[in-house]
Amino acid sequence: MSQPGGPIELPPPPPLRTRGVGEILSAAFDLYGRYWRTLIPLVAVVVIPLSILQYGLADLTRVDAIDRTTAEEAVGAGFAGLVIGLGSLFLTVLLTGAVAWAVAGILVGREPHLGESYRFGLARFWSIVLVSILTALAVAGGFILLIIPGFIFLTRFSVSVPVLVVERRRGTDALSRSWDLVTGHSWPVFGTLFLAALLAGLVNAFLTFPFAGWALEGLFAGIASAITTPFVALVLAVVYFDLRVRRDGLDVAGLDAELRLAAR
Repeated sequence: MSQPGGPIELPPPPPLRTRGVGEILSAAFDLYGRYWRTLIPLVAVVVIPLSILQYGLADLTRVDAIDRTTAEEAVGAGFAGLVIGLGSLFLTVLLTGAVAWAVAGILVGREPHLGESYRFGLARFWSIVLVSILTALAVAGGFILLIIPGFIFLTRFSVSVPVLVVERRRGTDALSRSWDLVTGHSWPVFGTLFLAALLAGLVNAFLTFPFAGWALEGLFAGIASAITTPFVALVLAVVYFDLRVRRDGLDVAGLDAELRLAAR
């Protein structure tokens, strides 16, 4: 599907047609097959070095726990862990925004660009942090209470980051919007996300079998994340777009207009 002025494409099926779980996953696979050459490097540039660092620190900590001789070594290991942990948090948040922006652009036919995506993620850094913290607290509280509420919160808040990226909503407003969009479609959304997570988990399990040495383990764990993260992000984006079509009657031209506003 295209419109004058640019190659705007919409993953099947067309607007206002009900999509099942299989159709959403199929659309995500189609988009992944078309754009993997851009999406995988977008993720790999962050997760592979970070994964190697994390595995290296874990190995260092194990050795240090066995052969620790001084308090200074323990303090040094703890400080290194803190630095890597904070760096991991920063890069994860940045990556979340970058991938969400790249995937949203893909849905309107834009070729994703690494630099533009990370600039957008950096510009929305604190907004993504806030939404992520609020979602994590709600889900954790739900699991602590009775388990089932945790899955409910996880499902209802699942499209809060796409809401933030596309609709420029922040904090509790993004969570509320996500909740409203998913309401009435919780089981299909949960089933779609469960299957996407299961597929990603199988790929991760296949690529992260034990190696002789933390460097290889970290490398392949990073490669696995670089392969699966874009697919899960695509599934989330297609779910979000499907919900917008159902609730708002949104078409590709409307989504493209919203993205132009969000880019300002």
